[in-house]
Amino acid sequence: MIPYEQTNTDCLREMFRRVGETYPNEELTAHDEWYTQHTWTDAEQDAFADWMRKLLKKRYRHWRKRTIDHEVGMFVLMWGWKTTENT
Repeated sequence: MIPYEQTNTDCLREMFRRVGETYPNEELTAHDEWYTQHTWTDAEQDAFADWMRKLLKKRYRHWRKRTIDHEVGMFVLMWGWKTTENT
């Protein structure tokens, strides 16, 4: 099984990639609220959440759908970029 820390790193790397950043980025993450420095739309956030669900389902086959949805929701809530209205 892949350690949770590696999964978190992979998720952060993908999240940063989606807004044109690289992870790790010490200049960006030096700020306490670094996750407010970029924005994405609700659709982009949903696409990331779907990507993360697939990753978790593949890596942690013993997790139920409810656990995966909870983990994705908490990750996006805690670390996800600010959302903007779809235009």
